Amino acid sequence: MDEFSKIICECLCLMVSIVLIILAGLTYTIKRPHCYIQEFYVPALDLSLNSTTTAVINPCLFFELAFENIMADHSVRYGDVNLTFSYGRSAVAKYVVPTFYQGKLKRADRREVVESSGVPWEAAVKVVSNGSAAVFRVDLVARPRFRFWFWYSKRKGMRIGADVEVD
Repeated sequence: MDEFSKIICECLCLMVSIVLIILAGLTYTIKRPHCYIQEFYVPALDLSLNSTTTAVINPCLFFELAFENIMADHSVRYGDVNLTFSYGRSAVAKYVVPTFYQGKLKRADRREVVESSGVPWEAAVKVVSNGSAAVFRVDLVARPRFRFWFWYSKRKGMRIGADVEVD
């Protein structure tokens, strides 16, 4: 009987340990990576480049994104990062940042150019020349995976949006 109670005690200790490990794993939270718009440049709205007699407008949007992994114990694998640029209520450009890997406590910068269509440039130039700011909306949608010790998590949805003022 003494040996039987010893086995039961060992099994009970093992089960409690397993439950504690599972609970610790379930309560562990992942901090989302930070995303920043470092630079946003619209040459069509640069009044120092444009004159009123110029008929050709550069429809490109220049931007620089920064992805910062703030986790010291997890790396991140981004799938395609979808960017949508809007002016007013209409989407004027879309861009896809290709898949990339980001290490622990690392920063990834992406400098890109996208051509826009459907922007009412005359109205936007008029807004900027009056001293106001033209407002572009930038929406980012990604589904990153986080690397734990030897495996990756399921994809986590990440949706961020910001209004960028161009003056």
